Amino acid sequence: MLLMTISTASAGTITWNVTYNDVVNSTNVGFADATFGATRQATFQAVLDYVGSVLDASGSVDFVVGNSQMDGSGFLASAGTYYFTTPARFDSGFLFQHANTGTDPIANKEDAYATFDFGYNWNSDTGSVAAGEFDLFSVALHEVAHALGFLSLVQANGTSAISNGDPGVFSIYDSFLQRGNGTALFGTGGDFLGSAADLTSNDVFFSGTNAEAANGGNPVPVYAPSTFSAGSSIAHVDNGVTSVMNYSIAANVEKRTFSAIDLGILQDIGWTLQTTSVPEPASTGLLLAITTGLLSARWRRKKSAED
Repeated sequence: MLLMTISTASAGTITWNVTYNDVVNSTNVGFADATFGATRQATFQAVLDYVGSVLDASGSVDFVVGNSQMDGSGFLASAGTYYFTTPARFDSGFLFQHANTGTDPIANKEDAYATFDFGYNWNSDTGSVAAGEFDLFSVALHEVAHALGFLSLVQANGTSAISNGDPGVFSIYDSFLQRGNGTALFGTGGDFLGSAADLTSNDVFFSGTNAEAANGGNPVPVYAPSTFSAGSSIAHVDNGVTSVMNYSIAANVEKRTFSAIDLGILQDIGWTLQTTSVPEPASTGLLLAITTGLLSARWRRKKSAED
């Protein structure tokens, strides 16, 4: 009988209940590949263990890793968390709620979801990345951070991708967004105060207290290119920022620990950090949620700097 779910308690006491659909559905690719599947599962678990060592939470998280893509068609991976579609508000998402309160938002429903495209050349283990390889640990850490709530729910026209309205359901992350002149993009209760032009201005910043402190007292530049890119725009920080959460990653790059700015943003959106020193991993950009049905869309990450 195939093992469908793996449950482990990390150093941060979060219990991660991970289901690999490649294993459940006997796809024989991705996380069920005869050669690399077990190694890829171990690497994904190492990411969760690292995240658990950073965050101070004692609940559990139900995480589904969906059937792997194998076509190398443009995005390395995607991930997100679930939200209820009403009422209009700033919301932290299912993963945050389950991990921090111990209460499952919806019984027998995962809190977070991720997919990977193994049609690219991957470094599947935690060893050094070889020439031309994308680092699974680095990409998975980026995607898990999206599921933690490091994401935006704003669409190109300023409405919510969850509830398709304004006011609507937006992320806690969204509540900290502003223009370079300090003008807030959101008011209370999930009310978008800006314009579509603001979202493509190359002039959007994250203004949380902890993130600013980590950035020399300055707001953190957010990716807001002149053409809105769903799943990339606003949901990432600029590539000039030292961060796991830049909007793209190149081959041969390893980003296996959160930067000070990443940790500041995680604190600002509600996470409490471990008070002990955070170990490095061993060396050995959206799912929409539920009222009466499941709506889904993916926050994606590009494979190159052309995101």
